[in-house]
Amino acid sequence: MENKLEVPIILIITGYLYTFGIKSLRLKAGYGIKNFVVGFSWGFSIAYSLEPLNKSIFIFYFFKLFVNSAYFDLKDIKKDYIETLPKLLGKRFKPFLMGLNIFYHLIAIAEFSLNVLLISSFILTQIAIMNNNEKISRLIMDFEAIFSYLLYLLCKNFF
Repeated sequence: MENKLEVPIILIITGYLYTFGIKSLRLKAGYGIKNFVVGFSWGFSIAYSLEPLNKSIFIFYFFKLFVNSAYFDLKDIKKDYIETLPKLLGKRFKPFLMGLNIFYHLIAIAEFSLNVLLISSFILTQIAIMNNNEKISRLIMDFEAIFSYLLYLLCKNFF
């Protein structure tokens, strides 16, 4: 696999435009734009880093990171000056995220077949979205990949 040095450069440029912007171009403005940028930049970077480029990997990580970043906007709903999806959707926000979670996991299952990583990723993300304890939900979202991988290793070695 060849080195793809453009990947970190793309992420640095995207991060700069997201944080600071250039004149009127700022990637934080508008409902869901920040979430789209986070999902797209990381989804593309992960998929582009693989040989060959896999559109299902891109779709999976795009939506996964879109959902995670959108979920974290929920805590700032009252004090946030940025137009966010939780503000726009109100009570429909969590069902919207749950629907996206189902969608991108079904795409991944169709492409890669059902496995422990996808099952645990799906279940943990749904639990985090449905949970009313923000600290537990954030912990699950932050460490979902680690939890899923540990479960994968456990199943691989003992079942």
